[in-house]
Amino acid sequence: MSRDIYELLALIGRYWFALLALIVALRGWQACVQDNRKARLLRDWEGGAGCVGELVLTDDGTRRKRKKPVKWEVPAEALLGSGGAADIRLRGADIKKKHIFMTYRPGEMVLHAINGAPFKARALKDGTQVLRDGDTLCVGKMKLMMVFFSMADAEREAPGRPRKKPAQVLPEDASDDEFEDVWE
Repeated sequence: MSRDIYELLALIGRYWFALLALIVALRGWQACVQDNRKARLLRDWEGGAGCVGELVLTDDGTRRKRKKPVKWEVPAEALLGSGGAADIRLRGADIKKKHIFMTYRPGEMVLHAINGAPFKARALKDGTQVLRDGDTLCVGKMKLMMVFFSMADAEREAPGRPRKKPAQVLPEDASDDEFEDVWE
C-alpha cells in the first residue's frame, strides 16, 4: 500500500469517527431536551400533588427587581440545597448541596440542618426550628416565606401571634338567586 493511499484512508477514518462522535453527542442532547420537556409537562400536570405548601422568595440578597414571584413547591419531606439531588434547589455560593432537610407536621415544617449548615428560622422552646404559615426562612442571603396550601395548616394558632380572620367575600345571608342575572 502506497503512502498516499494510507494517508487518505487515515484521513477518512478520522473524519468518520469525528462524525460518529458528533452524531452521538447530538442524539444525547436531543434525548436530554425531550426528557426535560416530558418532566416539565408531568410537573405541570401534577399541579402540586403531594405538596403541603410553597416557599416564596421575598429577598434574594440582590437589588434586582423581579416581575414574577419565585416559588418552590414543598413536599411533605424535602431536601433544600444547591445540589442536583435537592427537591428545592436554590442557587447561591453560601448554600450547600444538601443544606436543610424538612419534614411536615400538621401546621408546621420541622427543619433539620445537614452537617451544621447555617440558616435562621423560628426556634421552639425545645430547640427545634420550624416554619409555620407566613414565617421567614433565611438561607444564606435569601429570605423565603412559607405558605401552606391547607387552610387548616394556615389557620393553626401560633403562640404569640394574633389569629387573622379570613376576608369574607359574600355576606352570609347571600344566596345564589341574587347573582343569577349576572350569568344569564
